[in-house]
Amino acid sequence: MPFGLALLAAFGCSVSTGVAAVLQKVSADQEERASSLHIGLLWRLLDDWPYLLGLALDGASFLLTVVAAQNLPLFVAEPVIAVNVVITALLERVLFRRRLRGVAWVAIVGILLGLSLLALSGGPERARTAAAAMRWAVILLPLGVAAAGGVVAGRNRHSATVALGVLAGVAFGGTAIAGRMLVVPHPFWQLLLNPLVWSMLAYGLVGLLLFTIALQRSHASVVGASTTAAQSIVPIVVGIAFLGDSPRNGAWAVAVAGMVLTLAGTLAIAVTQVVPDLPGSAPAPGSLAPPG
Repeated sequence: MPFGLALLAAFGCSVSTGVAAVLQKVSADQEERASSLHIGLLWRLLDDWPYLLGLALDGASFLLTVVAAQNLPLFVAEPVIAVNVVITALLERVLFRRRLRGVAWVAIVGILLGLSLLALSGGPERARTAAAAMRWAVILLPLGVAAAGGVVAGRNRHSATVALGVLAGVAFGGTAIAGRMLVVPHPFWQLLLNPLVWSMLAYGLVGLLLFTIALQRSHASVVGASTTAAQSIVPIVVGIAFLGDSPRNGAWAVAVAGMVLTLAGTLAIAVTQVVPDLPGSAPAPGSLAPPG
């Protein structure tokens, strides 16, 4: 696939995820706060159209993630996907009249510069074959993430909300890692026999449940910050260490600068988003006050 189309898939994933987070936040606030990893929460939310629309966008994001991960090094794909936090923050600003501080606009410039550097350093690239132990670790990891999420969901501190976001990010990042490792067979239907495909679905389900529980406890942009950090960093490290991801012509300095600018700007926007609402604005339904 041409490099430009693969980048476009990553951007499409970013937009889909950012809009879905806001829609799912609106619906999650209408439900009783979950204190355990219970699939019934997702089942109840299926009656709410904003959540269903968010799920449809998540499905599109899932497919676009696979396309991007199949054709781009993860150190390029994941920072681009991470820009979903910017989409979420801007949407919350418009819908819930939460203003952004000046530093957030500076961060947006940094993100654009970082993405430009990533585009210069990256190129279309297939992953190398992973060792069997690595492959099975990726396949089985959703079980460990779900177990850890079940423990954290029972706690009420702000640190538990951040941990839920991180675990959701690990799950979503696992989808990208599995997608990067996946080899599309001929005929295509044989994908159903590949355990990596089923692990991707498990990652998506676990990540969605953890993310929804976290959304009940804080603003979407706050949850998105912790989720995005884990979702970006974990695949980048795995891609470089185990899957042979590398920048074009060995341009590591350009690639690292691009990653740092993009991720730092993304997290800065998520953090600075949590400021008092604009005068005369109404809070989001059921939203929690930012932690002090």
